[in-house]
Amino acid sequence: MQGRLDSPLTETGRAQADAHGAAVRALGGVDAIFASPLGRTRQTAAFVNAHLQAPVEFESALMERDCGLWSGLNAEEIEAAYPDSWRARSEDPYFHRPPGGENHADMRDRVDGFLSELMQRPGIRMALVTHGIMSRVILGHFLALPPDETVRIRHPNDLFYRVDFVSGKIRSAHFVAGDGPFDGLLRHAD
Repeated sequence: MQGRLDSPLTETGRAQADAHGAAVRALGGVDAIFASPLGRTRQTAAFVNAHLQAPVEFESALMERDCGLWSGLNAEEIEAAYPDSWRARSEDPYFHRPPGGENHADMRDRVDGFLSELMQRPGIRMALVTHGIMSRVILGHFLALPPDETVRIRHPNDLFYRVDFVSGKIRSAHFVAGDGPFDGLLRHAD
């Protein structure tokens, strides 16, 4: 559980961010980039923006989930040290809160105001550079997904999502390794 801990991008991560930037440029670019201030997203935004040359703003509301006492531990370590809490996470991944950390609902509360502000900028094409769990929360917000659908969203590092707001309708698509668009969301199997 990396959460808000930081690590530099790997060679693979740099290549993925570069591919994302090239794909977004091919889609027509963006007018602004909003990114989490954590180091790995700052690096990702820089690689993406090498293709776009857009203004970048860092926004703390976009930071990854605070994993609390689980930060820096792997699944086996968490299960051994916190068996009841780990089991509760499996039973309710949206509302479960790691000890001292955040759940998806907490994250949604944290980001909702920022997302509402962004929606006051009609016609501006923007990119959000954030993290896997926060990405789920953001997609759940815009697509009005219930908790059980929100936690099924997958967001591996080689993927990015596009959400279009056209004529009162919201459409989502995803791109993998620069290829796409593929309609809808990538989801975990039931």
